[in-house]
Amino acid sequence: MAAIENQKNKTMSMVQKQINKNAERVAMTAHPSSGTVSNNIIKFDYVTFSVGITNLATYKSTAKFSCDQEGLYMISASVTSQTSSAYYYIYLNGNDISCTYIGYHIGNYHRTGAVTATRKLNPNDQVWLYAYGSCYLNGGVFSSLTIVKIK
Repeated sequence: MAAIENQKNKTMSMVQKQINKNAERVAMTAHPSSGTVSNNIIKFDYVTFSVGITNLATYKSTAKFSCDQEGLYMISASVTSQTSSAYYYIYLNGNDISCTYIGYHIGNYHRTGAVTATRKLNPNDQVWLYAYGSCYLNGGVFSSLTIVKIK
């Protein structure tokens, strides 16, 4: 009888751990400053919302999101630029997982390139955006990066 009770307790403990893990919330939305970025990481350092991010100061200084909690994440970026034919990449641990073309135009026009990617992230995985070539970014609410743990 004690063995059955012990097994039930272990099962309930495992179920509770899974419930707690699924309830962990991680999310962040950030915006860059306006300016030119040339073959470099795009710094989305103006964080307007965050929950469950323990290393926010490091993120603001490096512009690399470091995963603390394993899970399925949605990464969404929208970059507005005055630069014709601008590109940007989403990198995961140094490997590009997407390339977004902002668009060709003549004159002083603004174009937006948006992308959403979903990836399983593990602890210490890093995600960042990288501007290919020289690109003038329209900062503030015109460009944004959102990362959300969805499961």
